[in-house]
Amino acid sequence: MAPGRRPSSATLELRHLRYFLATADELNYGRAAERLQIAQPGLSQQIMNLEEIVGTPLFDRTRRSVKLTLAGELFAEEARKAVQQTEAALLVARRAGRGEIGRIAIGYVSSAAYSGALTTMVGQFRQAYPEVELDISEMEMMQQLGQLDQGKLDIGFIRPPVPLPLGIVSTPILFEEIILALPESHPFAGQERVPLSALNGDVFIMPRHPAGVSFHEHTTSACRAAGFFPRLGPQGRDFVTIASMVAVGLGVALVPQSLRSIQVPGLRYRAIAGEPVLAELAVAYRRNEPSPVARAFAAHARKSTPVSKPV
Repeated sequence: MAPGRRPSSATLELRHLRYFLATADELNYGRAAERLQIAQPGLSQQIMNLEEIVGTPLFDRTRRSVKLTLAGELFAEEARKAVQQTEAALLVARRAGRGEIGRIAIGYVSSAAYSGALTTMVGQFRQAYPEVELDISEMEMMQQLGQLDQGKLDIGFIRPPVPLPLGIVSTPILFEEIILALPESHPFAGQERVPLSALNGDVFIMPRHPAGVSFHEHTTSACRAAGFFPRLGPQGRDFVTIASMVAVGLGVALVPQSLRSIQVPGLRYRAIAGEPVLAELAVAYRRNEPSPVARAFAAHARKSTPVSKPV
């Protein structure tokens, strides 16, 4: 090709750059063709096509040798950068598609933290996907479900039973025993196991949940099974707040047994006599999740076998 010829209007493709760089590295069409696993005449034609696109010779060819022209040397520097950047872009896109990189917004009820389920599951996921950015926030369950429905949250750690918005599903990850929280001045605070029926005159403190939801449902169902309907008292934002309310004598409460890790002066935790009553902790997520990284976390949750936490 004559120097200074007008460039071709043909489209420059990534294969042109790969063929050119292999030839520039080898400075031998035979070895470059073997490295690329293509026929030598095909490689020669591709290099000629590239030179037509560029508009100037990139190689100085003689019978005995192949050398880069000045244009070829400068083109090689930029071509190598372009190929490396393209490969990096492909790798990032593929990893994002597999859910290996990206960002997840996770909400959790406070009891998920002191049960150990949150730290265990998130820790395992982080080991498997170390480059995923995690945005973790403690928030009330109904707020989590609202933000999941609105697409503002990807994953929620919740306490069923609770009505789920359309398109939101949940997977149980932990079942733990429900115990009693009593003020230390309570007549039954000295007993290791307390029959629930003995508390039919007490005021019960519950989280701020609607009827039929989470520990509101656990409390009313357990008391009804014991032969009475509980006297409902003040409500707390979370179980730590409820523990403090119990400690100052505002009532008694049914709480997850993992709350034992929270020690409050004036508070006693006691087992409920009879058959254990279990509370569920679950991971909530969108059924048709568009984000690969959020889908990866949901799959991670589904693979986790629900366990019962011993008292």
